[in-house]
Amino acid sequence: MRRISPAISHAALALVPIALLLCTQAHAQSDVVLQAEQTATRKLDIRVDRVAAPAGGAAAAADLVGRVIVADLRNSGFFRVGGALAGEGEDLPFSFAITGELAGDPPATGGGGAPSLTLRLQAMPGGEMVLGKRYAPASGQLRATAHHFVDEIVRLLTGESGVNLTRIVFSRGQGDRRDLWVVDYDGENLARLTANRTLNLCPSWSPDGQHIAFTSYAAGQQGVFLLETKSGKVRRVIAAAGLNLGPVWHPQQQELLLSLSKDGDPEIYRIDLQGRVLRRLTMSPAIEIGPDWSPNGRDLVFTSDRTGSPQLYVMDGDGAARSRLTYEGEYNDAGVWSPNGEQVAYVTRIGNRTFLVLISSGGENRRLLTDESWRHAEDPSWAPDGRHLVFSSDRSGVFKLYVLDVVDGTWRQLTAGREEDITPSWSR
Repeated sequence: MRRISPAISHAALALVPIALLLCTQAHAQSDVVLQAEQTATRKLDIRVDRVAAPAGGAAAAADLVGRVIVADLRNSGFFRVGGALAGEGEDLPFSFAITGELAGDPPATGGGGAPSLTLRLQAMPGGEMVLGKRYAPASGQLRATAHHFVDEIVRLLTGESGVNLTRIVFSRGQGDRRDLWVVDYDGENLARLTANRTLNLCPSWSPDGQHIAFTSYAAGQQGVFLLETKSGKVRRVIAAAGLNLGPVWHPQQQELLLSLSKDGDPEIYRIDLQGRVLRRLTMSPAIEIGPDWSPNGRDLVFTSDRTGSPQLYVMDGDGAARSRLTYEGEYNDAGVWSPNGEQVAYVTRIGNRTFLVLISSGGENRRLLTDESWRHAEDPSWAPDGRHLVFSSDRSGVFKLYVLDVVDGTWRQLTAGREEDITPSWSR
């Protein structure tokens, strides 16, 4: 069993081994064989031409833009990509093509001319202009510029919001020393956010991306802290006696949802950003943890062992109208609501392994997302497009982060290295 900290109370250990918010799992071999379901989807065929540029540094910068565009289109799940930069798909029946030019001196080359990047989406076979953008990228902004253009394409052609400018925050480390790190959606621009030589985990982005709430022992006991993303400043919100677990932001209000054990067993509370309790939502001898708001902010899903085993339940924001969501499986936890409110992703234990599951918010259409090849799949967090999940898995022998397309079942590894990466949270 991976143990995060000896300071975790014994009262919660009956439920904690699978809990998202404590990031602790029991790992062993299992004879259960499962097959995750996948869904076939039709994709648009799009060609990416090389971005034209003078030789030298400009050509290298233009090549970077093209490669980012190819990767973003593939990662979106909506396109089959061909062309010279894609390395395949030259014979696809292209519906669209992307062309462009980089003029002037590219960022960071030290030249005197201002860069100008023009990108176009054209309908095929005639080449009619569908979308055109002209950018003047500053130093270090070439990748972000390419991300923005693909987001515009996704929005125009599918009606969905792109995720190419989003980021993922997570906890990295070993034992009782773990720091918060952040990385772009595609695994680039990895940066460390905390360095306080203690345990920091379960981060949660504010809806506007300006703050990250997280659980930490930075003050000598477990508490909830707030990190300002621009300045890096950290302040304590609450450090009640006992457990202070897994802060989650309300989607519209400046408040947090979390579990506290200050009055006995862990219960779910709403608090403001100064640590004042606004409302206690549960009151029972059971363990109540792992809450997550629905996108409209009216309901929440949470984990309780009130029936003897951990299951997912739903209640409204006042703590009333409670109903059980999961019945299949003896150990279900870590429920997270999809951005459109129609589905809940969660973790189930079968034998001695954990799997990701998708279920409708009404409790129907349960679908397994991972199989035994993933060993243990944990800590799901939705992308704002409602199509992708980031989660942690030890399929390589150490827990790293992966991104899964829940529509077609494709996946990619997000982080690498020898230390464990757990409890990711995808920015809005």
